[in-house]
Parts: sequence; C-alpha cells; structure tokens
Amino acid sequence: MLPTAKKLHTKVPLLEKISILIVSPQIDDYLSVRQILRNECWDINHASNLDEAASYYKDLNLSVIICERDLPDGGWKDLLNSVRELPAAPSFLVVSRHADENLWADVLNFGGYDVLPKPFERREMVRIVSMAWRHSHGKLSRKSSSSEKGATSHLARATVG
Repeated sequence: MLPTAKKLHTKVPLLEKISILIVSPQIDDYLSVRQILRNECWDINHASNLDEAASYYKDLNLSVIICERDLPDGGWKDLLNSVRELPAAPSFLVVSRHADENLWADVLNFGGYDVLPKPFERREMVRIVSMAWRHSHGKLSRKSSSSEKGATSHLARATVG
C-alpha cells in the first residue's frame, strides 16, 4: 500500500524578484513602504538622495522607483530625467504630503506613472505599485503580459493582509 501524500503549503515562486527603489531623505518613508510591501517577492532598496539613487538604478534592474517630491540635492524631475535613458526604464511614482491635481498632472505630463499621497494607505500602495510594475513590464510581449496579471494579483493578495 502506498503512503498517503502530505498536503504541502507552498508559495508559487515568481520568475523574478520585483526590484523597487525608494528615494527619500526620510528613512520613515522607506520603513513604511517596506512594511506595507513585506512580501518576499519585492526587493526594496533605499537611497536618500539623487547621488545614492544613481548607484542603484545603474546596477539594478529596477521595475519601480518611488521618489519623494523634494530631495536634498534636487527633485523628482531630475531623477526621472536620469532614468529615462535606461534601456528598460522603470515606472516612476512620486510621493508627497502635498499631493494635489497639479502635482499629479506634472508627474503624468513629465512621463511619470502616478502620485502616492502621504501618509501611505496600505491598499492604495499595493494597488499602485502593482499596476506600476505591470506597466513597466508592459513593453514585453502580450504573452508574458497575461502571466504577469496572475503574478500581480498574487502579489496583491499576498501583501494585503
């Protein structure tokens, strides 16, 4: 007689880690985002300014950059200008306590993806970052795009708890 198989609880692995860069002089922003996106599928890095950010986006294959509106050595437009030159430019989100329609319009018109208001709200953060990740990978074939939809919803379900 064959032994009965034990039911194993396993996670479905993604093909890649999703690399996110948080660029903010406030360490609390990084810690908040890290807490909200605590799923192991997210590889979250932190830079305090534009110079630190440059070392990350040149060395990592980033999917999403989350940037504070005002940085000590420049602003979000400076960073967005720099990453546009990358072969696979990541989706770009701007964070601000003063998120309004003018900032949102500026971000979209300048080529960014969206604005995240502070303080961060868990569901909104997961939704926007997941959509930004899908957008950054939308340059891939439609075939891979359909598999990413499942991965993104898997991420959203696993992250929101």
